[in-house]
Amino acid sequence: MSKGSFKRTKLRLNASELQRELEDADTALMEAVVAGCAIVAYSDGWVSPEETLRMRRLILRFEPAKALGLAEILRLFEETTLSFADNYEAGEQAAFELVARLTGRRRESELLIDTCCGIADADGGFDAEERETILKLCAMLEIEPEAHGL
Repeated sequence: MSKGSFKRTKLRLNASELQRELEDADTALMEAVVAGCAIVAYSDGWVSPEETLRMRRLILRFEPAKALGLAEILRLFEETTLSFADNYEAGEQAAFELVARLTGRRRESELLIDTCCGIADADGGFDAEERETILKLCAMLEIEPEAHGL
């Protein structure tokens, strides 16, 4: 191949395109974390006020939460948990699909599991249903449950 015949195979992103990609990645992370929190919170059949409050506090510690904003995060959490009440299987499947976006992203998956453990413990107990749900999330995301005390 001569020097002049090199063809660019990848597009270069300009600054605004790169920012949009980063925001999309942050949004996907936050949607996955909120969905995981909702799955765990609803795993015993209802969402306690303590679980909602804990989710709110934990989520706000994430820098990517700024991409969505608190109002959007709370709307997503409520929408997801209400979908379980309407049709549990469909709601759970949709939430697991959001979580599955983190497959292969170890650091983000670990954050999700840690946050979900915080949600499970929010109402004073880590019950069997919540534990089982978090174990499912660990298996899906290929995370060792023992690293999280499970």
